[in-house]
Amino acid sequence: METFRPPGAINFSCSNLADTWNRWTQKLKNYLIASEKDKKPDGVKIAILLNLLGDEGTDIFNTFKSENGKSIEKFDDILEMFTNYCIPRRNVVFERFKFFSCSQQEGQQVDNYLTELKTLASTCDFGDQEEGLIRDRVVLGIRDMPLQERLLRESDLTLKKAAEFLRASEASKHQIESVKSASKVHEIQKNRDKNSKGTASYTKNSASDTVFNCQKCGKEHKKLKCPAYGKICSKCKRKNHFAAVCRTVKKNYRSVNNLENDNSSNSGMNLFIDSVTEQVNNDMLIVNSLDSMWLKKIDVENNMIEFKLDTGTEINVLPLSVYKSMCLPLKCTLSKTNITLVSYGNFKLNPEGELILNCSVNQYHKVPLKFVVVNVSSRPILGLSACQKLNLIKKIEQVETISKDSIMDQYSEVFKGLGEFPGKPYHIEIKSEIKPVINAPRRVPQSLHKELEKTLNELVQLGIVSPVNKPTEWVNSLVIVEKPNGKLRICLDPRNLNKAIKREHYVIPSVDEIISRLEGKQCFSVLDLKEGFWQVPLDKDSAELCTFNSPFGRYKFNRLPFGICSAPEVFQKKNQKLFGDIKGVEIYFDDLIIAGKNKEEHDKILVEVLERAKENNIKFNPNKFQFRIEEVKYMGLLVSKDGIKADPSHVRAINEIEKPTSKNDIKRLLGMVNFLSKFIPNVSAVTSPLRVLLKKDIEFQWNHEQETSFEEIKRLISSTPVLKVFNDSLPITIQCDSSKDGLGACLLQEGHPVSFASRSLTDCEKNYAQIEKELLAIVFSFEKYHNLVYGHKVLVESDHQPLTSIVQKPIGKITTRLQRMLLKLLKYDFTIKYVPGSQMYCSTKSYRGCMV
Repeated sequence: METFRPPGAINFSCSNLADTWNRWTQKLKNYLIASEKDKKPDGVKIAILLNLLGDEGTDIFNTFKSENGKSIEKFDDILEMFTNYCIPRRNVVFERFKFFSCSQQEGQQVDNYLTELKTLASTCDFGDQEEGLIRDRVVLGIRDMPLQERLLRESDLTLKKAAEFLRASEASKHQIESVKSASKVHEIQKNRDKNSKGTASYTKNSASDTVFNCQKCGKEHKKLKCPAYGKICSKCKRKNHFAAVCRTVKKNYRSVNNLENDNSSNSGMNLFIDSVTEQVNNDMLIVNSLDSMWLKKIDVENNMIEFKLDTGTEINVLPLSVYKSMCLPLKCTLSKTNITLVSYGNFKLNPEGELILNCSVNQYHKVPLKFVVVNVSSRPILGLSACQKLNLIKKIEQVETISKDSIMDQYSEVFKGLGEFPGKPYHIEIKSEIKPVINAPRRVPQSLHKELEKTLNELVQLGIVSPVNKPTEWVNSLVIVEKPNGKLRICLDPRNLNKAIKREHYVIPSVDEIISRLEGKQCFSVLDLKEGFWQVPLDKDSAELCTFNSPFGRYKFNRLPFGICSAPEVFQKKNQKLFGDIKGVEIYFDDLIIAGKNKEEHDKILVEVLERAKENNIKFNPNKFQFRIEEVKYMGLLVSKDGIKADPSHVRAINEIEKPTSKNDIKRLLGMVNFLSKFIPNVSAVTSPLRVLLKKDIEFQWNHEQETSFEEIKRLISSTPVLKVFNDSLPITIQCDSSKDGLGACLLQEGHPVSFASRSLTDCEKNYAQIEKELLAIVFSFEKYHNLVYGHKVLVESDHQPLTSIVQKPIGKITTRLQRMLLKLLKYDFTIKYVPGSQMYCSTKSYRGCMV
């Protein structure tokens, strides 16, 4: 029987394992088919595979495991696992370097060149751009310059068309050469005198054309046509030759990109950089000034200093004036340095000295950096090495399209487990005058005992809670919340403890403030901190304050529990401190929204957030990760580039709610409606008949007025408009109106509503004259939108024409009540314009008919 030679063992340590593996598997399949072993059982083929792969391949095979932990018995599955192991080892950056460096060699035919490029491109992961990039490389890599110019003039050039051009040109050249060779007479070779200033070789044909291989420019050209004639060499500053062929002895230069320490004793070595150059033999530094500046504020020993980031510099420069203005620890003193600075133009500067300072960007990651202090008036400079240590710049190995799967894979550790905020554990401050309280145990239904015990054991394993075996001054009650999936959430009922806690009163941003900062954004992602509060550790004393009782004994929270009055403020503060300095990130407790004007900006921000989370052990919930979408659900709203809309689930809940049968039902309905009040004009006027039933002296009685109001609410909720996101740079208009029951306002920009607002009138306010109610509506609107309109010129539109003259009268000639209202408006810059009620968004007249 004929024997066939099997492929040899593969070297799994080779530099480009992907290509090696692909060629090896092709040989293996050919061998199996030729030897008719491809029809053998999988067990036989697996044995052949491992025998051919050798010891290294067998070791790799032993690491493979199936999803269920059983041994893998299919040959194709094992081959696929080896492929997955080998393919990622391919260096895509190097493959692309080879592709973009590939040029047509002398004598290489067009088809061979195209085949070589296609082969190289197959390993570059170009995706949909592969054909276009091959076309570009063909055009830029061909040796025929006139043909290259011809191809560059084509506006709709494709790879197919470029290949046809090249083949046609190659064929015509062969034909011309055949004609020339038939008429060729003789060939003469000449050499110039060896003692001449420059030697050259040339060929002369029957047409008497002389072509030189010129040593002045390094190119071939006709006699007296040297492009280097009259030019000055950039190396030796002499005329009539280029630096590429300069015979001046080359100096030993070290590249700026080489960051390794070179301790060799080469006395003539220079380090040339964009901003600072170090000459090793005499400790000389040259400082240049650059026009383009990349600025960043850095915390230097608790002093915020704005640095210019210079990635072409390996040294950090600190002006003397900045150094003197800093408040530094006593240990941070200047020491002598032998370095000399030389500015552009050879102006020498002697540094005052050098010192090492601790620097950080996010206050968590401190890095000691060496600075040279110089007595000049300039901006502080941070060099390449320092930028890398502070994670201000990152080396990008390859350009790739980011997808949700690739993000989840690359940052898998950010979406697994329970995180922990860096820094000191949170200490709960207690008011000394409050006496500790020990709450009695609460009974838990027998049906929940088993699940509760299981949940407590899981929390103990995670370190979230731990058993307490000694007396504690505080013991809180346990609160159990059943989740939709049947699991339990463990919380505290710390009502007594909350009375003793000293709050930090950290400002929580409002929804409107956050939404206004999303103006102009078109691409969004939302990250949810997994078990948010539980990522905040408590110190020992605070953990004992959070002791709670259960049917299985007492436990204490080691992480910040839900229910503590200071928990939201502490959590928001830590979140803001960690991620708040990243532009394009808005934080509302455990929700982070990443917003960019385009995909590129969005992806850059998202990667920065994930990198920051990775560095500081913060974890996100993978099931709540909304990735790069144009319309994102955030804080109960739908946010997009067009504006904000009501969440359809909230609208559906109100439309499906049953008719109220008690005062509690009305309260629940009004709570749902108030959440969407910014989308509903004059909601207070519409809901007035329902709110009447909430008064203590009014008996609950559902009449025609309440039914009409209930149906009108559903109608308005179903047709909520898309609100424009507030833009601080656009003109502001406020429309105001009043009715017998309430006040209404609408904030507009460019004719589009930004927000609606309303409130009911008190019994006293209902007795106001109509002009007083109309002016009260203006006061209400400015107070409601104070954070947005203060400091801006505002146009107020009202359907009450007498107001335009009232505000122009001297304040002493109007009634006392109007005077008080106008005094409240003195801090605002506004003018009033009369507009008919039919042209106003917030006119209450359209609702008055349904109120009777």
